[in-house]
Formats: sequence, structure tokens, C-alpha cells
Amino acid sequence: MIVYSTREKVDDSKFVWLGPPEAMGGQVLEGNPRLYGRIDYSNGGVTAGIFKATKGKIRVTFPFSEHATILEGKVTITDESGQSHTFKEGDSYFIRQGQVVIWEVKGKEVIKSFYNVVE
Repeated sequence: MIVYSTREKVDDSKFVWLGPPEAMGGQVLEGNPRLYGRIDYSNGGVTAGIFKATKGKIRVTFPFSEHATILEGKVTITDESGQSHTFKEGDSYFIRQGQVVIWEVKGKEVIKSFYNVVE
């Protein structure tokens, strides 16, 4: 079992750089965001682990459906209708594969646990 907790700082020593946001279906709108991940499970189109993004604003077409929980920091997500929500430590969200959102990190970084499914 792997435990993801907001009560402990995330050990990011095993994170790997995921490449430019464009490699994950993103388009940088502001800043120079860097994306990192740690894969804890991957099998048959299902992936789970930890993700970190640094300050910046990205438009992204999600290449998978995702349930995520913010572990550290904050992120503002705006959907195609203009509905916006700022997620902080302990908050969770779900985004469907193919949905277009604006992902904005205003602080130093945001770290989330995730569970992704490619449909």
C-alpha cells in the first residue's frame, strides 16, 4: 500500500522531468512551468502516482480521465465554460479525458496525487 498524505511533505527525490507541457497535450500561456512525476503504478491504461508543476499557466487537453488530490500548494483550474476553482491541500477533482482546461499555478509549485485512466 502507498499512502499519499497532506500531513507529510512529499519526497520528490524520485520525480522525473516529464518534458515540456506540449508533450502532455499542453500549451504554455504564461511563465515557464516545469512538470515532474513519479509513477507508483501503471498497467493497461491505468496510471497512479504523484505529479508536480511549477509556477505558470497552461491550457491542456487532458489525454486521460483523472481523479487527483492536492497534497501541497494550490492550483486554479478553469474549464471551457469559464467556471474556475482554486484547489488547495486536501481538495480533490475529476477531469474527463479530452476536456480542455486552464491549469494555473501562482505559487512556487503544486503537488498532487493522481489516478489516470486512458479510455
